[in-house]
Amino acid sequence: MASSIRVTLARLVILATAFVLCAQASAQEQAEAPVRTWMAGVDATVYSDFVWRGLNKYDTSVAPSIYVRFPSFEVRATGIAEVGDDEGLGEVEASFEYFFSVGQLDLSAGYVFYGYDESIYSDTSEIFGKASWNTGTPITPSLEVYWDIDEAEALYGRFGVTYADRIERINYRLRATLGAATDGFSKTYFFVSESGFIDFDISFSMIIPVSDYFSFEPFVGYSVLLDSSIKHFVEDDSNVYVGGAIHLMF
Repeated sequence: MASSIRVTLARLVILATAFVLCAQASAQEQAEAPVRTWMAGVDATVYSDFVWRGLNKYDTSVAPSIYVRFPSFEVRATGIAEVGDDEGLGEVEASFEYFFSVGQLDLSAGYVFYGYDESIYSDTSEIFGKASWNTGTPITPSLEVYWDIDEAEALYGRFGVTYADRIERINYRLRATLGAATDGFSKTYFFVSESGFIDFDISFSMIIPVSDYFSFEPFVGYSVLLDSSIKHFVEDDSNVYVGGAIHLMF
């Protein structure tokens, strides 16, 4: 598993480097319009508990990531490692996401690879689609669908509603989501074959700018599993989690 993680990360770094070089070449060719069309950044997030789709995968964890973003797509690599008594790399994620809009709908589609290190889970891949409706108000409904094309061969969908606004320079967001999945998903991650509603999650976060290129984001959330059959196979069927992220753009 570790070798596949290293190979995937190497490929992603090569791909991201190629995108950056292409962007620089394009910018040189269009010197008469020196408008920057890409950006890169580093995020580092600390979680009291890393909760993913209702599953408390890891206890206190840190998740650094690096990305390159263009107007229409983004390439990102993320590592998740536990700290404390169970310290060690838990997984890496490598993703590509393409963005576009149709009327008031903001859409995206992409691919994500999950590589686990010494875990009960097997490496897998998903393709996904996301849609959010720009209502012209602080309230934004959204829908996400993930199709595991490898290990689980299952669908996971999530409907969400986000309220986002700002107070002076601080952006804040309140978000609630409801997730459902086919039985292959619950069988792979919860070891019980059940389809239906999986989890409900509500979270609040603020983005506090420090400079034009640096910001801090504290957050708090609550996640609960909904399926009674799944609850019998997990230690914690509900979790309160807190954390913070730093965002650096360059």
